[in-house]
Amino acid sequence: MTDTNTETGGQAEASPTAAQAKKTRRGLPESTKRILLIFAGVLVLLGSVYGFYATSDAFDERTPVLVAARRIEVGETVSAADLTSDQVLAGSIPHIPWSPSAPAQFEGMVAAQPIARGAVVLGEMFVEAHTTAVGPELELDIPLDLTMATDTVSERDPVLLVDPGAEPTPDDEGRPRRVIRQYELTNFDGSRMQLFLPPEEWAEWEKLVEDAGGTLMVIDLGLGADAEETTERLNAVWLAQWTEAAAEMAAALADVAPAAGPGELEIIVALDDGLVPSGVSEGDTVLLVDPGRAPEGNDPGREMSVIGLLELENYVDGVMQMFVPPEEWHYWLTLPVVLGADPLVLPVPPGTDVDDMAARLDAEWRAAWEAFAAAALGPEPG
Repeated sequence: MTDTNTETGGQAEASPTAAQAKKTRRGLPESTKRILLIFAGVLVLLGSVYGFYATSDAFDERTPVLVAARRIEVGETVSAADLTSDQVLAGSIPHIPWSPSAPAQFEGMVAAQPIARGAVVLGEMFVEAHTTAVGPELELDIPLDLTMATDTVSERDPVLLVDPGAEPTPDDEGRPRRVIRQYELTNFDGSRMQLFLPPEEWAEWEKLVEDAGGTLMVIDLGLGADAEETTERLNAVWLAQWTEAAAEMAAALADVAPAAGPGELEIIVALDDGLVPSGVSEGDTVLLVDPGRAPEGNDPGREMSVIGLLELENYVDGVMQMFVPPEEWHYWLTLPVVLGADPLVLPVPPGTDVDDMAARLDAEWRAAWEAFAAAALGPEPG
């Protein structure tokens, strides 16, 4: 009996707890269940999205490449800001992989073809600005003399470009050697430099090379050398050298007095520069002019006229020393007697058409003489 009661008592004690649990489970509202289900669904969805993004890069075959940030026209100079990156399925398509430094390699280059916005950029789409004519630029080849370079010079080296100068001669005073400017060697092939320049700069460089005799010398700058200081010192040395040479040449010429050659005679010819307010000087080319003679009485006189062309040599203060063959000597000796006065001179500017100038002067002088003669002689008797 005792065991049976104990068993029965245990069951009686357990029965209220089980009943309470059942009551609790039956008491959970349906709305709460739905909220819990929705919350669980959201968690599953968020987990799925996170998992997709966490694993999507592993399956993305796109790669960042260099592209045009805007439309670029032919001949435009580009900057790094004109290029950007984009994700594309490059595959076997030629491209330049994107990196922060990639746009900088095209800075200052010129577009060789139109490039649409967003188009993949390739190196062959651009050229260096100094390697081809852009817009109205003109090409100029400059021969270079490297005999004064102290080391090997290469493309883009900073150098001094030098006018080689010219030694004084009896016929030309020459010019001192001098540094023209500092410049970076551009399109340099070892003996010449090729430039592409706007018309104004092209004309400036062309004259500079022409004045230098057609070739520029090259001097490289030593380590740590200051270009301006080096230029000043070189120019000072070269000017002193040329000044000394010019003085020696002048002294040598002064020691050599003009003299008659074989078969020549000396004569001193007086020339009248009264028609030239500023006068004439040694080396001038002049027209020799018959001063003419005014009508007088029954003498009709004669008009002024051009009688020759003469280069003034050994000429000082209206007098010219000449050494000529006997026939020419006789001409100059009797010319003042024939003309009745010293011949006049008129300078001829360089580039003048001498024959045209002489013909026009003769025409004017003849018309003036005819008018003066008509007035002096009066009307013919009726």
